[in-house]
Amino acid sequence: RPCPVGAARHAPMHTLSSVARAIVAVTSCKGGVGKSTVSLELAFRLSARGHRVGLFDADVHGPSLPAQLDATVGAGGVQLADDGFTVHPLRYDDVALMSFGWFSRLWGRLPRDDDVTLRGAAIGSLAAALLHTTAWGDLDFLIVDSPPGTGDIPQLLATRVPLHGAVVVTTPSHLATPDVLRGVRMLQRCNVPILAVVENLSGFRCDGCGKMHFPFGTARSDDLLAAIGAVGGRGDPIPLFKLPIAPDVGVGSRSAHRSPAALQSGAAG
Repeated sequence: RPCPVGAARHAPMHTLSSVARAIVAVTSCKGGVGKSTVSLELAFRLSARGHRVGLFDADVHGPSLPAQLDATVGAGGVQLADDGFTVHPLRYDDVALMSFGWFSRLWGRLPRDDDVTLRGAAIGSLAAALLHTTAWGDLDFLIVDSPPGTGDIPQLLATRVPLHGAVVVTTPSHLATPDVLRGVRMLQRCNVPILAVVENLSGFRCDGCGKMHFPFGTARSDDLLAAIGAVGGRGDPIPLFKLPIAPDVGVGSRSAHRSPAALQSGAAG
């Protein structure tokens, strides 16, 4: 069997626009804001509504998807197709999944997942190649969990993948807004529409008094929405969804699709 890392770079790529009706990136230039949680919630919520969904974890250096799911997922290994190039996605509750976190199991040569070390500009090309050479089948939605920052992988995803739009994840912290806005500028330079903004860790409900508390404030996401409108010149309002601090999210995402936390919208719906 050829090594998938090398094979993927030379594999014949299918046209993603023929694979999925809509390809949506979940992105944030800021790390640690809950992008992967939102990606998983979105994928399994769409699947629960009867849609055919795929979820691609594009982070090479810090893939999250294997840790979000039950440890039995991927235990049997991810398999190459008979052509030696195409990769079969894993499946969990009818959602097709692919992540670099399963790469060492893909060809079974490495003793530990963290032994895969990749560097340089080729990483971005490799991420795009794995996305294109995964045998997704016919999908309604393909969710792409993009790594943070504006480096090689986010830029290549924005330019080489026919994205229908992006969901931007932020937090109410003043540290998040400037970085998130830099990522938004990159997406808009690549003509990727902003579909929605998700404010994670928006607040929590006190078990004692029953009131909602907002430790990071409440106005910064509104300021971000205003800045996005100013940068992109978008006429339609961008919906803002607020995801509270809640045990069913914080305990771990592997059970989130069974009892998902409600995405509370600042507007109706």
